[in-house]
Amino acid sequence: MYRSIFFLFLFLLNLIFQNLSFALDTDAFSKTLNKISPAVSAAGTVDYKGGCATCAQNYQNVKNYSLYSKDNDQKIELSILSEDEANKLFKKIATRDDIPFGYPIDGCYARAHKMSRILEDEGIISGKAFVEGKLFVDTKFGEIGWSYHVAPVVMVRKGGSVIPYIFDPSLFDKAVPFDTWKAKMMTKPKAMLSREYYTNRFAYDPDDRTAIRSNYVEETIDDMDKTNNNYSRILAIYTASLNKK
Repeated sequence: MYRSIFFLFLFLLNLIFQNLSFALDTDAFSKTLNKISPAVSAAGTVDYKGGCATCAQNYQNVKNYSLYSKDNDQKIELSILSEDEANKLFKKIATRDDIPFGYPIDGCYARAHKMSRILEDEGIISGKAFVEGKLFVDTKFGEIGWSYHVAPVVMVRKGGSVIPYIFDPSLFDKAVPFDTWKAKMMTKPKAMLSREYYTNRFAYDPDDRTAIRSNYVEETIDDMDKTNNNYSRILAIYTASLNKK
């Protein structure tokens, strides 16, 4: 009998320590969660770098500008850069081999998405500039036409003005003002512009024109990677065929 009581005592004592241990672990977890919550709650917003000690801080002192897009009635928060800063970033992105800039026929949405994420890693908040209509450009593949085109946009301080600048290595060798970028696609007499607008960096294609997004949609990240990989392979095959001639 005493032996049974002794084992029952040990069982109850063990149960008490387990509950105490769980309470201590829960308290420790709560403290940890409180420490990291600023970074978690800020992730994906314009000021997402604020609570992140490990994020890139190359442009941590860059100011933001609120750009109004009339067509879709949105205010887009964008980083303000100098023209030199914009072109340094442009060159850094343009030399990457994981984005098929040499294949302008299709995939602008995937290239723009990738570039916006790279800029974000640099501490730069970009948006997306869209133009829709009958758009044409001359390339090494000949004349190509688009129903829309998209590329990242940031603000650049030039003189006393702040101007939207576009990152589009498929068309230019440097960052250019939005009007210059748009004009490139409108040189043909048959060209026609039906719509132009800006979105935040989370938009992927014209279906997101009026969407209010606060983070990247996982499906768009998957499609971005697949599209860039597929067109990179096509471009590699095309380049190899030219080298054999």
